[in-house]
Amino acid sequence: MNTEPKKNAPIIDPELSRALKQTPSRFWKRLTHNWGWKLLSLLLAVCLWAGLITQDPNLTRERRFTNVPITVTGQETMLNNGLIVLSGLEQDKLVLEAFRAQIPQRSFDNATYTNFSPRIDLSRINKTGEQDVRVLFTTSTTYGTVEAASPDTFHIVVDDYITNYRIPVTLNTVGEAPAGFYAPSPIIEPGTIAVSGPKTLVDRVACVQADYDLGKFNARAGIFRQVLPLKYLDIDGNVIESDLLTASSASTTLRTITVEQRLYASKELDVSLNAILTGTPAKGYEVKSVTAVPSTLLAAGDATVLKTIDTIFADAPISVDGIIESFAQEIRLRKPSELSYLSATAATVYVEIGPVISSKDFSELKIAIEGLPKELRGTLDRNTTTVTLTGPQLSLDALRSKNITLSVDAEGLQEGEHTLPVRISLKDAEVDNFQFQLLNPTVTLTLTAK
Repeated sequence: MNTEPKKNAPIIDPELSRALKQTPSRFWKRLTHNWGWKLLSLLLAVCLWAGLITQDPNLTRERRFTNVPITVTGQETMLNNGLIVLSGLEQDKLVLEAFRAQIPQRSFDNATYTNFSPRIDLSRINKTGEQDVRVLFTTSTTYGTVEAASPDTFHIVVDDYITNYRIPVTLNTVGEAPAGFYAPSPIIEPGTIAVSGPKTLVDRVACVQADYDLGKFNARAGIFRQVLPLKYLDIDGNVIESDLLTASSASTTLRTITVEQRLYASKELDVSLNAILTGTPAKGYEVKSVTAVPSTLLAAGDATVLKTIDTIFADAPISVDGIIESFAQEIRLRKPSELSYLSATAATVYVEIGPVISSKDFSELKIAIEGLPKELRGTLDRNTTTVTLTGPQLSLDALRSKNITLSVDAEGLQEGEHTLPVRISLKDAEVDNFQFQLLNPTVTLTLTAK
């Protein structure tokens, strides 16, 4: 049988074998020996690595900012160029939904949105109309660069910036002065102002107004001042609401006006009609009545002075000499110098002139029977009576007994006694101009056959 000779096992150095067997235990011993120093060395290595990392500007991290407010710059430049933003940059719209920035590691924790100064610059706008403006950001080696924003542009409307001068200031006055006091027209300071803003709005401004309440004053005489906010009105009286309109006077911006009000003690005074007429109307005419409109006036002044005055007199009397009909005439009123205010300086006097009315008796006037049937005979219980006429004196003076006819109407009557009214008629005179009274307004008529 063929057999191969056994190979000899390798010969290992005893020292090497012992060293290999002791390696794990030595490694563990070294690892656990002086472990504090080893941990400190590891910590220092980590800090050194972190420091090197933070000092490298090429190492950045992305950060997202949300609900970021935007500032607007260049407005003064834009106004100087005669332009203004009409819409699109309202305060509630000047917010970015979000923007992303790559920030160096060393500034990451300290960075805020203000480090990037999100803004809109209006200084480069040079035309009116609709246009888009881009949101700008500041880039720096310290805080990095903005990569994207939402939105990154804003749509705006630009209008011409103009100024209208000498716009009147008015008051919307409500309420009344305290009882017993008079409030003259207040003094408004300033009385006119300049209004600046977008042409679209400024062209609509008809006046500037303030609400003014007279009822807020205390019941005492003196001078009072109020500071009132302004509002802009169009020609139809509608308020124009806009923060883009600016009021100014003498290059000073105004948000309010000053109203100066004076209160005087007041009193009602009668317009005196005593001795206001001179002369005598034409014969047969007389003055029936005299009235003045207004008949009373409001006077204001020092309370002590008002106590001594009760009436206001005309500057000159009115002549009625030879007048035969009513008329109206304006008179000037005499204002006492002690009064600060009188509600009118003239009044209209109405003078009523008419005929003198008088009465006159006409006696023994015969009473005639009219309409007597041919087959009957009539007799009256009295054939005469007395009539008293009242009317214009001139007409009465011209009237004679022959002009007066008295009668009873027998037409259609039968035999017998009848009580009938006495009728009157006037010749050459209007019955309606007179009133008459009969001494015997009725008579008895007896009818008998012939």
